[in-house]
Amino acid sequence: MEEGNNRKNDVENGMKENAQIDELKASLESCEKAKKELDEYAKRAKASLENMRREKEEEINYVTSYANQKLVEKFVEILDDMERIMDNFEDKKSTEYIALEIMHKKFKNMLETEGLKKIDTSGKFDPFEHDAVERIESPDHDDWDIVEVTQNGYKFKNKVIRPAKVKVALHVSSSGSNEGR
Repeated sequence: MEEGNNRKNDVENGMKENAQIDELKASLESCEKAKKELDEYAKRAKASLENMRREKEEEINYVTSYANQKLVEKFVEILDDMERIMDNFEDKKSTEYIALEIMHKKFKNMLETEGLKKIDTSGKFDPFEHDAVERIESPDHDDWDIVEVTQNGYKFKNKVIRPAKVKVALHVSSSGSNEGR
């Protein structure tokens, strides 16, 4: 009888062990699923952090790149004044003129180093870089050729900060009638 009880106990113990094993397997599967979800979440969080870091670096680069723009825009006015003074100077061989010329070159070079560039005014009118202040009839030029610059224009790091003010040609044939109208 003891043997029957032992078998009965062994069967019961075996069933309990199988139930525990099934519980442990289910718990292990649940833990593995949770670990996988956490791993995916960690990967997404890391990618999001990297994207945010990259965006901030780009933003900082942009801000520092254009931080001096307002100051450079003010310096352009001084550059214009220096050029007007030099243009109207009577004695171009005087020490004052030579000193002003040296200062102008240094000042202009410093601004160019910071990213200032004079807008090209040779050739045709470009509405993105030029401001036409007058059209002049001319048989010697094609329509919209730049004939005269009334104020230099400038770009700061490829961004127009002041368009060049120009006079442009209105082509007139030798007979006097306008071809471009």
